[in-house]
Amino acid sequence: MKLAIAVPTYNEAANLKKLIPAIYRNLKSYPKLTCTLFIVDDNSPDGTAEVAEKLGLKYRTSSFHVKVLRRKTKEGLGKAYIYAFRHILNDKFDFILQMDADLSHDPKYLPAFLDAAKRVDFVVGSRYIKNGGTPDWQWYRKLLSRGGNLYTRLFLGSQITDYTGGYNLYSTSLLKRIDLNNLHAGGYGFLIELKYRALHNCQAVEQVAIVFMDRQHGSSKIPRNIIFKNLVLVPQLAFKVKS
Repeated sequence: MKLAIAVPTYNEAANLKKLIPAIYRNLKSYPKLTCTLFIVDDNSPDGTAEVAEKLGLKYRTSSFHVKVLRRKTKEGLGKAYIYAFRHILNDKFDFILQMDADLSHDPKYLPAFLDAAKRVDFVVGSRYIKNGGTPDWQWYRKLLSRGGNLYTRLFLGSQITDYTGGYNLYSTSLLKRIDLNNLHAGGYGFLIELKYRALHNCQAVEQVAIVFMDRQHGSSKIPRNIIFKNLVLVPQLAFKVKS
C-alpha cells in the first residue's frame, strides 16, 4: 500500500516536533506500507517548513518520507487541502489521509485507518461513536459540535456521525471521482462538503472511533463566524445536484 498523509500547517513548528516522530512510530510496523507525509505550509513565520524538512531528514527511510509543499499565502484549510490533493493525485498513491498538525488527531489511530482501508475506500474518524469522544472540551463546545453534526446529518444523511472532523482517509480513486473544481466551501466547511461528495461517490464507508484532544501548542484557528457559515452551507449542499 502506498499512503499519502496531508497535513496543512500554519505556525505549527512546536507541534511537528512531536507529530512527525509519532506518525513514524505508528507506521513502522507495516513492512509493506510506504508513506509520504506532505506538510502543506502556508508560509508560517515560525519556521514550520524548515522544522518539517529537518525532521524529514532525521526520520527518512526507504518506506517513510516527509515532503514540504510551500504555499506563498495563508488561504484557509480548503484551499490548502485541494493544493495538496492535486499534487498527490499526480503520483501513484493508493490512499490519502488528512489530519491536523496540532496533535488533536492522535497518530495512534493510524493502524485502525489502515485496517479499515482494506475493506472500504472511505474511512471517517468519528468522535461520536462508541469509544470516541472529546474529553477535554467544555460543555457548550460539546453541545455546539453535537448539535452541528445532528443538523448536518438531517440534511446530508446519517451514514456517518461526524461530518465536521478532519481525520479521514480517502482512496485516490475516490478522490478522482470527485471533481475538486466543484468544491467551493471555505474553511472547515470544506470538510463537510468533501465528505458529502465522498459519500455519494464511494463504494463503501467505515467509521473509526477517535478521541479528539485540544491542541497542545498555539491557539485555535477556527474563525468565529464558522458556525453561521456552516448552517448556511449544509442546506445549500443538500439541494445541489449531486456530482
